[in-house]
Parts: sequence; structure tokens; C-alpha cells
Amino acid sequence: MPLLHRPVTVHAWEDIVFAHWRHDPESLARLVPRGTRPDVVDGSAWAGLSAYVFRETRVPPFPPSGRLGTMTEVTIEILTIDDRGRRGVAYRTVDTANVPAIVAAHALLGVPYTFAHARARRRGDTIAHHSVRHPARGLHPIRWLRGRGTRPGPTPPVPDGRASGRPAVPVGRGTVQPRHDATVRVVAGPVVDSPLATELTTREGIHARHLAQTVFWQRQHPPLEIRSARLERLEGDLPDAVGMPGLLDREPDSLLVVDRTTVRYGWGDVVR
Repeated sequence: MPLLHRPVTVHAWEDIVFAHWRHDPESLARLVPRGTRPDVVDGSAWAGLSAYVFRETRVPPFPPSGRLGTMTEVTIEILTIDDRGRRGVAYRTVDTANVPAIVAAHALLGVPYTFAHARARRRGDTIAHHSVRHPARGLHPIRWLRGRGTRPGPTPPVPDGRASGRPAVPVGRGTVQPRHDATVRVVAGPVVDSPLATELTTREGIHARHLAQTVFWQRQHPPLEIRSARLERLEGDLPDAVGMPGLLDREPDSLLVVDRTTVRYGWGDVVR
């Protein structure tokens, strides 16, 4: 769907992993913004983890920004739909180490970005993403930025580990200060062309809460070349931090990879 207005931002996305789980719509209804509801696709509502690398960020008409240009993002999301039938995604969190993006997203977009050490690595068809929050910074990212500065610490490496073929036990449960981390590693397979794969990966925009309103940010990209994927590792307690405990405790019902695309965001309107 073409954007209704000039793009606000343009990004190159690479090494995109989509992991989604089926849910009963009622179990997710309280977690989505007012004026939206969980989107039912193939008989189920869907919650997911997506992870990708942003490159070559541009804010038209300006050239690419080195400050905002490259970052890894790990998200927990719910697929949504509003009363106008626009199929979007509501982010419960977007974890990244890019401080300017965190500040801008909170102030301008209403998207819940959170400071975390996030990193991606690709070797051939193997793609790994890893994110871990500092407990205090993860709970109060904006307060921490104001009080302690904006320079992040060193980013930990993406753990290799040994393939288990099944999700590992989430890290950090029962500790006093949970790390709230997430790790996903997959091996990309052949191209798939199914309505379900398209519905889970191609969303019209973002539904977000901003200044006591629900807003819709349009998202547009060319048709995606979607690949199947085989899970090698999936673990972490990041969903616990956003009211979705146990999300990573079983293998995804859908696991897909997109190698790269160009994503354009534009203003939509107020939903409610």
C-alpha cells in the first residue's frame, strides 16, 4: 500500500527474523492500544519476536544519518487491526542500544523503545540476534539517560552456544534483578510463498500510544522475499518484562527470515 504522505523516515532492514506464536485473541486484548484489537490471521491471534538490523537511516530530504544509521533491534510485538481495517503491529518493546533512537521514538512516535545491548551476527544463512538489558536502564531508560549520560557500555557478543533443537529455559527467572534478555538464532531456508507468511511479515503500519491517543504510523516496503527458517536457539525472559511471560518457552508456530528490504514510514492518523 502506498504511503499517503511523504516518508518521515527511510531505512534499510537486513537479516530480519520473524518468530510468531498463535494465541487466543482474548488473551492479548488487554495488551494492545485502545482502538485496536488483536488481528486474527488463519484462525488465531499472533504474538511474536522480531529482530533485524537497521542501516542507512534517512529522514527525507536529508542524507543518511551516521548517528541514527545502524542499530540492531529486538522486539516483542502483537499483530493488530483497527476499526478501519488497517493491519498493523503493536510493539510491547523495541530493545536497542541506539540512544538517539530511543529518545526520538519516545518523544515523537510513542513507540516503546528501551535501552539494551543489542547485537546481530550473520554467517552464511545463519542469523543470530541477542539483546540484554541493564536492569536499571531497562526499567527507566529515559530517566537513566537524563541522570547518567547517554554513552552506552560495551556490547556483549552474540552467544554461539550449541544447537538444542528446542527452546532453552529462559534466563533470569526468579532473580532479584532479571536481565530481561533474548537470544534467537536460525538457519534460513528456501523461499516460501504463502498467504500466512505474507500476513505475518507484511503489516501496513504501527499502532502506538502517544500523548493519550492511539496513532497509526504507515509502513511501506516492496514485496518481501520470505524464506523459511530452522530454529537453532531461542531463549530469554524479555517477554516477562512486557506482560507476556512464557512466550519463548516453546518453538514458534511460524519462523521466517527476510534477507533485506527498504522500509518507509509515514504519518497515518489518530485512531482514537
